Amino acid sequence: MPSERELAAGRGISRMTARAAVDVLARRGLVERRERSGVFVARPRIEQSLDTVAGLSDQLGGRGVVPGAEVLDARAVGAGELGDAEVVTRLGLSGDDGVYVILRVRTGDGEPLVLEENYLPGRLMPGLLDEDLGGSLYTLVRERYGLSVARARQELEPTPLDSGAAAMLGVRPDVPALRVTRTAWDARGRAIEFARDLHRGDRMIFISETSTAKEGAVP
Repeated sequence: MPSERELAAGRGISRMTARAAVDVLARRGLVERRERSGVFVARPRIEQSLDTVAGLSDQLGGRGVVPGAEVLDARAVGAGELGDAEVVTRLGLSGDDGVYVILRVRTGDGEPLVLEENYLPGRLMPGLLDEDLGGSLYTLVRERYGLSVARARQELEPTPLDSGAAAMLGVRPDVPALRVTRTAWDARGRAIEFARDLHRGDRMIFISETSTAKEGAVP
């Protein structure tokens, strides 16, 4: 984009007004400031549907984006040692149950997009940490353990990024982010995943499409 000086001169406005206009565009995700480079038109954000139980890998692939994952941490702990009551409740664990904790950065075409924090019940997935965790976890647990997601509940809320999360996503801490808290169940009603994911708000957008139209109704 033209510099603020050029915008002001070309539109007959003050540089302060030009700067304020660019700030509004940046907050809306339409442009992005790059240090020592200027202001650039933002790339289109990647859509992720809320109307499907498909995982991120399938959704990215369906939009022509190559999915990837970098495993930052993968370990098995006892539910009683976890110290996270929400995880224990959501997965229906007892103190003797094991749980896998998997932290990954999910990428699209090599670009960091999501910081994933996954919790999976050990009793349903023995030996999971011996498997390749660099792809789709949903595909892995379906093919290896016969577990498929039949229902999922997702809670979305805007959240600030701390410096650690921002560094892992390769962005500044002031970049908007969306936290997605998800519980997924199989066809037998067993919780097979609990997750807390941080999505880059400058690159990801969530879409939900609803309709009240009925067959034969006039729109």
